[in-house]
Amino acid sequence: MKKMNCILLVDDSKSTNFYNKKLIEISGVADQVFEAYNGLEALDYLNRTGKFEGGEDEFPRPNVIFLDINMPKMDGFEFLEEYAKLPKERRGDILLAFLTTSNWEKDRIKAFEKEELVHDFIEKPLEEKTLKRVYEFYVSNPDFHIVDA
Repeated sequence: MKKMNCILLVDDSKSTNFYNKKLIEISGVADQVFEAYNGLEALDYLNRTGKFEGGEDEFPRPNVIFLDINMPKMDGFEFLEEYAKLPKERRGDILLAFLTTSNWEKDRIKAFEKEELVHDFIEKPLEEKTLKRVYEFYVSNPDFHIVDA
């Protein structure tokens, strides 16, 4: 099975991150899972600054980012605005999916206003079938790169 190298979970809920990390580990779709608790930490991860200071080996570029909307310091939409400003080599081939409790249609519409950046809008909780769907999209899209396992 081909695997993604890394998934980044961006959610202020430790229990949600714990659950999602375990689901990803059990599914075997990715070698590594990292967590950021708000949009600022996610930007630090992508820029390898703050608590994520280090090299590509220590903090690899994620293949997929699951992003919550409602978080302190910097919410998902604010993160998306800053993410869009990153140089192409920092954004690269990252698949970004909102993973949120919000079922408001206005949030879904706002998310897809950046359709070149946002692949999916998923209501929590993350389920195995949804994770597999994201994985299948990732591995079948030639714009994305995966590692052989």
